[in-house]
Amino acid sequence: MHTSRVQNGMRATDDSAAPTMKHPSENRPQEVLAGLVERVTYHNAENGFCVLRAKARGHRDVVTVVGHAATIAAGEWITASG
Repeated sequence: MHTSRVQNGMRATDDSAAPTMKHPSENRPQEVLAGLVERVTYHNAENGFCVLRAKARGHRDVVTVVGHAATIAAGEWITASG
């Protein structure tokens, strides 16, 4: 789930003016998580922001997933990256 980022409070309008420095998280590879939603802790229907508890592949404990989804319910299968 990526959107365009504003760096240093300014958005570049011309590719030649785009900042060359990247946020430290952009230098790391994306991590992918897939699993079953156990509980929807919070969901804002206006903007899709949600906090989920999911039983993820490769994880013993339930994990917290934060992101955006138009609709989401317990029992759904999700795939997230970030």
